[in-house]
Amino acid sequence: MSNDSYINFQKEAFLMPWNLTFLISAMAMVLGTMIIAPGEAGEFLRNMILLSTFGAELMYLGIMPKDKRFQRAVRSRVNAEMSKQANTPTERLKQLSRYSLERYVRLKKYRDDIAGNYKKLSTASQSLLDSHLRKIEGLMDSYLSMLHTKERYNMIQSDNRELEIARAIEELRQDMEDDPPKVRSVKQRRLTILEKSLEERKRLKENKEILDAQMATIEDVIRFIHEQSLSMKDPDGITFQLDTLLNEVEETQASVSELEDVFNNSGSILDGIEDAYTPSESTSSGSRVKN
Repeated sequence: MSNDSYINFQKEAFLMPWNLTFLISAMAMVLGTMIIAPGEAGEFLRNMILLSTFGAELMYLGIMPKDKRFQRAVRSRVNAEMSKQANTPTERLKQLSRYSLERYVRLKKYRDDIAGNYKKLSTASQSLLDSHLRKIEGLMDSYLSMLHTKERYNMIQSDNRELEIARAIEELRQDMEDDPPKVRSVKQRRLTILEKSLEERKRLKENKEILDAQMATIEDVIRFIHEQSLSMKDPDGITFQLDTLLNEVEETQASVSELEDVFNNSGSILDGIEDAYTPSESTSSGSRVKN
């Protein structure tokens, strides 16, 4: 099951627009009766409205936060909001491990040295040099994004887990061979989810290797430009190197987006696994027959 300790489902249910509209309407009705019927009859009506509203709200807050569909919708929205907040450079830096942060700081030092070396050169070449710096800034932003994505990948990466899933798929396929049709259909749901999970892990692993290669290329190019900035040899060659690398990085960003989509949708995948493991009457009875 997914860890929902960061989500207060009761609070989310209370703050839903339709619930707030219901409460506001009830309060408006109470205030209306105070004006229209200020006597005992109005007081009785107000008490009935308040009691009905209180009872309905308790029932709503007792049922809605436990509803699986509601939880999935809230989880998806909250994860999307957290992902958006974490997408700022400052937040990404905060979330990096010490090793990744040192890699970024080391590359930023090269960038700062390049800018310092460029300032010492003639004003005639400043237009071209400023263009170089803007492109390097774009590479730095992409590099930070890749580091952040790789950090998130490392949190869920486990070769042992991949082997466990593959083993579970094989065992489940063998187990389903002599199952009754109803039991087999239920187990098929779990098999489908396990196969999807294994496929996602293989795709993540491939994309992670793409990220590693692209980050290494960015580091090599920026170090090369740093060396060239000491004497400003072949500025046109540097421009070509940067343009080529920026095109490559744009392609790699597609892999980064794929990884982010998987992370953001991980909650719904876990929900599906939870549903697949939920026993039903047909599963229970089928298991008893088989045993």
